[in-house]
This record gives sequence, C-alpha cells and structure tokens, in this order.
Amino acid sequence: WDRVVFVLPAFEVRAGTRVPGTKAELQRLWGAGAARPFYGVLCPRCQAPTAYGRWWALPPTPHLRVAYEVPWRDPWEPFYVGPTHGVPPFDERFLQYGFNRISQACELHVAGFRFAVLDGAFVVHRGFKEAGGFHGGREAELHRNRQLFRRFRAELRQRYPRSPRHC
Repeated sequence: WDRVVFVLPAFEVRAGTRVPGTKAELQRLWGAGAARPFYGVLCPRCQAPTAYGRWWALPPTPHLRVAYEVPWRDPWEPFYVGPTHGVPPFDERFLQYGFNRISQACELHVAGFRFAVLDGAFVVHRGFKEAGGFHGGREAELHRNRQLFRRFRAELRQRYPRSPRHC
C-alpha cells in the first residue's frame, strides 16, 4: 500500500443543503437533485475516472474499504488520502485555478502510484460549482497554469526518466 493513494469520491451539494454524513444520505440528495459529482457540470472529465456509476452500484457497507482501483487519466483531479512519505509534494507554482490537482495526480501516476477508490467515505463541497461563479481573474490564472503545466510535464520526464508512464 505504500504506492497507493486512496481516492475519495467528491460531490457538490446545493447551497443551504445539509452536508450528508452517509452514503445513504448522499444518495437521497442525489435522487432529489440536491447533489452531484464535484465539477460535474463545469468539467465532467475532471472527476470521471472515479467511476461514479460503479461507486453508486456498490452494496452498502458499514465499514471503510477499498472498493476498486482505477487507472489515471488526464485531466483527472482526484481528492485523495496518501501515505505520509513518498508522495510527491504539491507543486506550489500552480496558484489558484487550473492544473493544481491535475498536476499532482499526473505526477503520482508518473511516479508509479496506483489509485484506489474508497467506499464508505466521500468529500462534499457546499454549493454547486457554476459557470460565472468565479472571480474575474480566473481565465488569466487558467492560461498561466496551462503554460506552466506544459513545462511541468517536460520536467516530469527528466525527474522520472525510467518511468514508462506519462501524462
């Protein structure tokens, strides 16, 4: 397990909605249209590798467990828990919006980590992420971070020259 990060499925709940404490509560909110995958409207691909349909189909469990492993795919930006040693540090050059979590997940992949999705745990963001709901400088940040990400990927090839993985 030292080369595994544990992915927490990420959701958004409608503003003013009580944050669910269990998967059953989350499923009720989902059914009522008050919950959805994190960034599900703005960037469905950014969370798609989590395989929400597979996660929803799992039978209820009273315990935290590894449900399944998924391969890394660009532009995945999972929320995860990892070991205290060995995980590449977050690259602090990525500021604000765009490519911050994607870059770290990409490096984890290149460094040889596996991604195990947990059942019995999830994270929730209060409020739906909607287009137009960001500050005015977001587009400039995205542009800057997109350029930085191109350099970052080249740096990864130098940092992990024997890795068969790339992003």
